[in-house]
Amino acid sequence: MIDGIIAPGGEIAPFTLPCLGGGEGTLPDGSAKGLTLAIFYKNSCPTCRLAMPFLQRLHEQVTAAGGRVVAISQDGMEGAASFAGELGLTMPILVDGPDYPVSRLYELLSVPTIYLVAATGRVERSSLGFSKTGLLAMAGDLAASVGAPAPILYHDGETIPDFKPG
Repeated sequence: MIDGIIAPGGEIAPFTLPCLGGGEGTLPDGSAKGLTLAIFYKNSCPTCRLAMPFLQRLHEQVTAAGGRVVAISQDGMEGAASFAGELGLTMPILVDGPDYPVSRLYELLSVPTIYLVAATGRVERSSLGFSKTGLLAMAGDLAASVGAPAPILYHDGETIPDFKPG
């Protein structure tokens, strides 16, 4: 880990958390068809609010091919449900427990923290904050890993910063 983030080539620690809507989610997921994009977020984080609609678009474009976009909320079930409803999120949302055991395990310094992870747990890409080109590269790698078309995250006329720290 360097500067609060697991660098590419590193391994994520496995975890299982409750999923919004029921059940549980586990990362890494050894049964995943391709890569998984995982984002740690908090409702009150302006950079997370910026990133989530683009991640929802990615989820919508890769799910049918087996691609996975998973959010990890630091706001409890009720907060995660409220945020998902407000932003129209349909991606799986896992909920970190009180005192943030998984966020602490990962030694997160800020949110959003984003990992593109192989089924084995190997980190392919990682990012702190929002990077327009970085997210597009992660999205392209995720789509390619499951044979999905190149995703379209950004639409003409949208004002999107190149970078916004968490």
